[in-house]
Amino acid sequence: MDLPLEEVKPTEKSRRVTVFKTKEYKPRESLITELFASSGEITVAYNFLAGVFVLFLLRALFDDVVNHGIPLYHLWLVGWNFAQLPSTLSVWSAMFFSTFVPYTMMKYWAHIPAKKVTALTESYMIVAYLAYLSAFFYFPLRFLFTSGLNCACSFIITCETTRIAMKVHSFIRENVPRAVERKTSGESIKPGEVSSWPSMEQFVYFMFCPAFIYRDEYPRTDSIDWTRVRAHALHVFALIEFVNLVFTQFVQPILSSWNPATVPLSENIIALFTFIPAGMICLVCLFYGLLHSWLNLFSELMRFADRQFYANWWNSSNMAEYYRNWNLVVHDWLYAYIYKDVAQLIGGRRGLSIAQTAVFFASAVFHEYWFGIAFRVFYPVMFMLYFVFGGIFYAVSRSISDRGVWNIAMWFNLLIGTGMFVAFYGQEWYARTRCAPFSNSLVDFVTPRHWACTEAH
Repeated sequence: MDLPLEEVKPTEKSRRVTVFKTKEYKPRESLITELFASSGEITVAYNFLAGVFVLFLLRALFDDVVNHGIPLYHLWLVGWNFAQLPSTLSVWSAMFFSTFVPYTMMKYWAHIPAKKVTALTESYMIVAYLAYLSAFFYFPLRFLFTSGLNCACSFIITCETTRIAMKVHSFIRENVPRAVERKTSGESIKPGEVSSWPSMEQFVYFMFCPAFIYRDEYPRTDSIDWTRVRAHALHVFALIEFVNLVFTQFVQPILSSWNPATVPLSENIIALFTFIPAGMICLVCLFYGLLHSWLNLFSELMRFADRQFYANWWNSSNMAEYYRNWNLVVHDWLYAYIYKDVAQLIGGRRGLSIAQTAVFFASAVFHEYWFGIAFRVFYPVMFMLYFVFGGIFYAVSRSISDRGVWNIAMWFNLLIGTGMFVAFYGQEWYARTRCAPFSNSLVDFVTPRHWACTEAH
C-alpha cells in the first residue's frame, strides 16, 4: 500500500501545483542483496533466523519420529494446502490465456480510424472491458468455491486474479494515449507494414516480469545467473517450510485444544499476545520469501534488471514511508492508477486527501478479499488493520518527530497486528467447525462465531 509523497511547486500566480512523478525503471539490485555484499549486520540477522529454522525443524523431526512414527509427518499441512495444486494451475493457465482477449481487442480497436475519441463514442469498449474483468474474477472464484480449495490454493487464485487484473489494467492505461493518437491520425496499416503497437512478446514479458507499470522495454541483464536462481528457489521452499513449522509446532497444537464455547474472553485476548512471535516470523517469511526471493527469482530468469522491490521499511520514520517502502511494486500501481487519477480528477488539497483515503481503502479491501476467501470467513481483521487502525496510526505518526520513537511505535503496531491476525483468524477457523451456526444465515456469515459460541452437537 502507498501513501505517496508528491512534489509541490509554486507557479507565477502563487498557486500550489502538484507535480506527479513518473515511474522510471533502471538497473539496480534489491536492498538486501546490497546489504549482504556490504554489511555484516544483515548476515547476523539472517544467521539468527536460519538458526531458529534449524531448531524448529529438529523439534518437528523428533516429534514426527517419537509421537507419530512417520518421518516428515509435519508436512501434512503443506500437503493439505497444496492438494489441489494441479487443478488450480490449470485454472491459472486459463486465466493467463484469457488476457490475450483484451490485448487483441485493444490492438484491433487502436487500428480503427476515428475522427474523435471520447468516453461516449467508445462506451462499447469500456463496457466490454468491465465485462471481461467481471468474468475474470467470477469464474476463478466459482471454481474456488465449487472445488473447495484449501487455503494456499485459494490464495493462488485470489492473489493471481488481482495481480493479472492489475497488469491488464496497466497495459490498457499506458497504451490508450497511443491508441487514440493512432485512431485519430488518419493513418492506416498497409499490407506488409509493421505496426508500432506492442507485440505479443512484449505483452507476455510484461505479464510475467516483476513490474506493474507497462513499458515497451525494461532494463535487462546480459545473462541468467543460475547460481542465484537456485539460491532464490531454495529460499522460497525453505520459507514455506518455516511457516509450516510455525503453524504445525506452535499454532495448531494450541488452537486444536481450544474450545470457544468454554474459553473466557480474557483468554482469547491473551492468545493475541501468545501468537505475536508466530505472526512476526510469518511476516518476515512473507517479506523475504515473496518480496525478495520470489521476485528476484523471476527477475533472474527473465533478466529483469530493476530489482528495487522494496526499500528500508524496517527503519521507517513515518507511516507513509513504511507503507510505501514495504512493497514498491504494488506502490507504483496504486500511485499511478488510484492516487494520481483520483487526485487529478478531484483536484486541490481535497483531491490529495481523498486520493490517500482511496489508496487505504483499496488496499484494505483487497487484503480482506485474499484472506477472507482463503479462510472462508467474513472477519474483517485485515480491513480494520489496514483501513481503520492503519489510518489512525498514519494520522498519529505525522505528529511524531523523533525517528526512534516512531520506529518503536511502528514495530509495536506490526507486532500487535500480526498477533491479531494469527489469533483471530485461527480462532474463527476452528469456531466455524466447533460452534453451532446462528439461526439467520446472513447473521451467521457476518458475525464471528467465537464471539458468542454455542457448542455444536
